[in-house]
Amino acid sequence: MLRLGNIDYSNCYPIHGPLLEGARPPWLEMVDGTPSDLNRRLATGELDIAPGSSIELARHAREYAALSGLCIGSSGPVESIIFATRVPPDGLDGRTVALPSASATSRCLLRILLEIRLGVRPVWVDFDQQAVDPLHADSSDADAALFIGDVALRRRCGTGESHLDLGAEWTEWTGLPFVYALWLVSGPAIALRETEELHQLFLASRDSIAADSASLAQRAGARYGFPPPRLRSYWSRIRYDLDDHMLAGLRRFLDLAAEIGDAPPVEKIRLIP
Repeated sequence: MLRLGNIDYSNCYPIHGPLLEGARPPWLEMVDGTPSDLNRRLATGELDIAPGSSIELARHAREYAALSGLCIGSSGPVESIIFATRVPPDGLDGRTVALPSASATSRCLLRILLEIRLGVRPVWVDFDQQAVDPLHADSSDADAALFIGDVALRRRCGTGESHLDLGAEWTEWTGLPFVYALWLVSGPAIALRETEELHQLFLASRDSIAADSASLAQRAGARYGFPPPRLRSYWSRIRYDLDDHMLAGLRRFLDLAAEIGDAPPVEKIRLIP
């Protein structure tokens, strides 16, 4: 069996939806989890393939390759990586900023934007975004918090807060798109015939998103609790094609992640044709 991780967020559905709702190859097992959970399982050998956080490619460059032509990214606003703050970002030096434990790449991206772009070094704390909102909890002293995925899509701006879309902030600063996740493959599965077959299924799903968005949104809306028009609008902002421009954004991010010490330098991004 080939073990595939599934991020149970609406942004993964256009690629994985046909497998979740339709016929699944007999050799494929799917395992749900948050991005950080799938990262851990891929690293410990509990999964063979997963839409893993981009930062994990740097942390496991020798063990992992990425499926070519596939990513979850954006060129500008993405709507599902939201930084909510009560203080102007350039005033967050020494202030408490809460980071969701479900995230990996987005946490690093926020550090880059604050520490390198603005020269700000907050006090970082973790939180479970499924259980608590640090900016709405009486017991929290957080001045700002990062929210990702469907939680970010649902969250409303509170009194005295401002919201920054990190996809928009990155592209405004660098002029490049941003890659949040790639379909990562652990060493033993890289050469499997089933991996190649799954890759082709994913590419077919990617290529049919525009034509099938109405039916995809109906099914995903029922699964995740969003109005179908909301999902179609959201998906229109996401880039699922890992082309040369997206790769340039990914390389820039990995270089900056190494600069802040969040991952080792990456000489080459390994792609499975």
